[in-house]
Amino acid sequence: MARDPLRVLLRLHGLALDMARRRLADRLRCEAAAIARSAAIATEIVQETAAQAAQPELAAAPDSYAAWLGRMRGERSATQETVRVAAEASAEARASVQEERVATRALEAVQAEARERRDRVTARDEQRVVDEVALRGGGRRWSG
Repeated sequence: MARDPLRVLLRLHGLALDMARRRLADRLRCEAAAIARSAAIATEIVQETAAQAAQPELAAAPDSYAAWLGRMRGERSATQETVRVAAEASAEARASVQEERVATRALEAVQAEARERRDRVTARDEQRVVDEVALRGGGRRWSG
């Protein structure tokens, strides 16, 4: 029996949808990791700034703190850029999942329509056979 091409296409789109979902999950994990790293850097800056202010011996040597703070702000800025890029990648992956869903639903609708068409043709053919038998008088009559 020949394979139904719509069924094959549906299977392929199902696989593509699964792959798009996995890609989205991966992008969301990357985005969450970047957000966590940015938050960790922000927390570290706040904690170190508080420690710098609370300990007079550290306040007496501001050069090392200033160098550290500059480096940390640079890291945070880079991490925020990573968050932005990861968010864009997540949005693209979401759009890809949505596109695959739409394509799959469209194919499912086409498949349902084809199935209904086949059922109508089958019913019409069956009715034609019944009508021909009735016209020929080939049916048995019940005598009551």
